[in-house]
Amino acid sequence: MSSPLPAPPDAPAQGAALVVDEPTQHELTRLCAHTAVLLMQHGAESALAEGMARRLGPRLGVDSVDVALMASAIIVTTVAGGRGVTVAQRCEDRGINMHLVIEVQRAVLDFEAGRIDAAAYRERLHGVQPLRYAPWLVALAVGVACAAFARLAGADAVSCLVALAASGLAMVVRLRLARLHFNPLLNFFVTAFVATSVAAWGLGPAAGHRRAAAHRDGRQRADAGARFPADQRRVGHGQGLRDHRHHALDRGDDAVGRDLRRHPAGDQRLERLGLAMSGFVLDLVAQALLAAAAAVGFGLSFAVPAPVLAFCAAGGALGRGLRHALGPAGAGMPLEWATLVAAATVSLLAIYGAQRLRAHPKAFTVAAMIPMIPGVQLFTALLAVAQMQRHGFSPDLLASAIESGLAAAHVIAALAVGLAVPGLLFYRRRPLI
Repeated sequence: MSSPLPAPPDAPAQGAALVVDEPTQHELTRLCAHTAVLLMQHGAESALAEGMARRLGPRLGVDSVDVALMASAIIVTTVAGGRGVTVAQRCEDRGINMHLVIEVQRAVLDFEAGRIDAAAYRERLHGVQPLRYAPWLVALAVGVACAAFARLAGADAVSCLVALAASGLAMVVRLRLARLHFNPLLNFFVTAFVATSVAAWGLGPAAGHRRAAAHRDGRQRADAGARFPADQRRVGHGQGLRDHRHHALDRGDDAVGRDLRRHPAGDQRLERLGLAMSGFVLDLVAQALLAAAAAVGFGLSFAVPAPVLAFCAAGGALGRGLRHALGPAGAGMPLEWATLVAAATVSLLAIYGAQRLRAHPKAFTVAAMIPMIPGVQLFTALLAVAQMQRHGFSPDLLASAIESGLAAAHVIAALAVGLAVPGLLFYRRRPLI
């Protein structure tokens, strides 16, 4: 049992040095190290872990706190009254858990603001527990997220169901392996093997059914074409359009109707424009809803707290919807620039959510950015490389691999820059919260 920590004074006098004895300094150093270790073990970025540990120094009564982060350990040195104390703690990877990261950060902020003393902070720090959602819920959420990804990529209903089943089963395997504390790299390879095997097994019969259905549909179309000559099909189609147009115009005799009756070509252009606009709006709404579902699914896999999941969904819908509106299907902006604008917009708006939640914006912006990851381009590039390895070199395969790989790299770079925009513009020298 360690001795209770003395509560440091709230406001030391100007120029007065706080007297911290050596045993107390050892305890304070271990407290700073434990703070950084908890953050690093559960997926916090290194800058956040270092910043939280260093911000404890003035409140704990030490002159400075220096933090050295390594792959498997953290070294913290505190200096008080010219005396330095160094503590090294081992850091083991325990998976991403944004709930614990947020709780530790809130405890540091409360202690820094003077709402709790050092003893209460230590008790709160040692009492925080990682949030664990039910495995079946996480597997289902990740399955729905991957099915939404497949739909965003243009997959049909059968392929989306296969993606849901494959990713859900693979997530069950991954969670089981994580509980057994296997190497994270081994977990990744086994999970990928399970997902790929289930997808290949599920898509094999589905592809056969689709080919058979396409063959039956083609025969029906051929039989229908044989029964109705081409000129009669064109006449019937044109007559139907004319009847529909004249019926719509006869319902109103206003100025617009009379003008359209005088200019049938303008009527057709307006009709096509209206159909195109309605189709684009529906596609935009579908993109936003699917992206929100994908962001929530990956937010659950990152153990994001339930109140923060709403910010994940809003960020995913806003980012994907804005990119679709600005991209080639909308305003015609290149996909890379549309991705950069969308990612920067979500990151900038996340500052408000971070200050309101008292949590680092990466806790929900990372999940919101995942729906914009170029999975199709990455898969196309890897598939071309695999085919070259299996069947030999081909200029077409090489061109496909290079083109898809560069496109994916540009989009990923745009996402990274967009995520970093708030830090580059606003809180480079002082913390956001």
